[in-house]
Amino acid sequence: MTDTKIGVRPTSTEIPRIEGIEISLARVPLPQGPWGDQIHKVTDIEVTVVDLHADNGLVGTGFSHTSGMGARTIGALAAEIAPVLAGERVSPRALWNRAYRYVHDIGGAGVTTHALSAFDIAAWDLLGKTLGANVVDLIGRVRDSVPLYGSGINLNLSAEEVVEQVRRWRAEGYAAAKVKVGKPDLEEDVERLAKIREAVGAFPVAVDANQGWSYPQAVRAFSRFEQFDLLWVEEPLPADDIPGHVRLAREVRTPIGLGENVYTVDQFVQYFDGGAVDFVQADLGRVGGITGYLDIAAAARTRNLPMTPHFVMELSASILAAIPNISYAEMTDGGTWTDLGIFASTGQTRNGRYLPPTGPGHGLVLDRDYLTEHRI
Repeated sequence: MTDTKIGVRPTSTEIPRIEGIEISLARVPLPQGPWGDQIHKVTDIEVTVVDLHADNGLVGTGFSHTSGMGARTIGALAAEIAPVLAGERVSPRALWNRAYRYVHDIGGAGVTTHALSAFDIAAWDLLGKTLGANVVDLIGRVRDSVPLYGSGINLNLSAEEVVEQVRRWRAEGYAAAKVKVGKPDLEEDVERLAKIREAVGAFPVAVDANQGWSYPQAVRAFSRFEQFDLLWVEEPLPADDIPGHVRLAREVRTPIGLGENVYTVDQFVQYFDGGAVDFVQADLGRVGGITGYLDIAAAARTRNLPMTPHFVMELSASILAAIPNISYAEMTDGGTWTDLGIFASTGQTRNGRYLPPTGPGHGLVLDRDYLTEHRI
């Protein structure tokens, strides 16, 4: 009898080494005007792009982002990291660990993890292109499409405009909606939510306070909002106030979402173990890229917590296709990277779901000409 190995074919593919690194920065304007919540006013998105050139002729592209400032700082740190990774094999986790050890002494989170994100996403992209596989399949595909929720940067809009926005998302098939809160008068927030509930009934609605409340303000807001059966209240307190969130979670009934301003698995685990977060909103561009995100998702899975990523829908929703424990990805209305002109080619949004690209690597193509127009 002849032994047959089913599904195995010979391959001569070798893992390449990094032979060149390019770093570029861009400041992308918001085409619909400034974004604002109760603590921010954002006029542009700053993007740090890292291109890893391999000795097999392929190039992997990664990126991170900030809201309106900081790209020069992140780019400067990326330039410090680059020589440490030059010449190394394209193994994303090994590269991540090497870079993280190198930068840790100047800060384990924040600027450091933003810079790591760009390198890590580029490494995964390059590995996928080398092996002829999509990154989702390299990690392990769990689903072919990912549910989305509609998210509005809409604190400046009238109640009637926000109601129409939520109605549109529901009609387009999105699984839920999220609106901003944080008006100077809490009762104005209450009035807006009452109108939304009247208009869309039991359709799931979350709210985002953007770290703008003190502890007493948060307690009062949760109490007034309880009548609306909200999906979650997001960032009720400053994101580095872990004890405050733990205390708040013990006193309120509405779930808490947070994570866009939390940067490492260690910080997330403190939130998890304190029972202070119900929807995990880590941002792939801020937590060290895909590798950092996978670590956070694994830790969340052991606590049965769903990943609900922040921003950059085109990449975030793609990676959710490989994560077992998810709720939805965020579709920022008018603020996807396709809307902003950053991406020239991505996956598809259809009936409130995202279908990730299927090509090798992450499958996302930057609009290089547009980014060059806005180069820092």
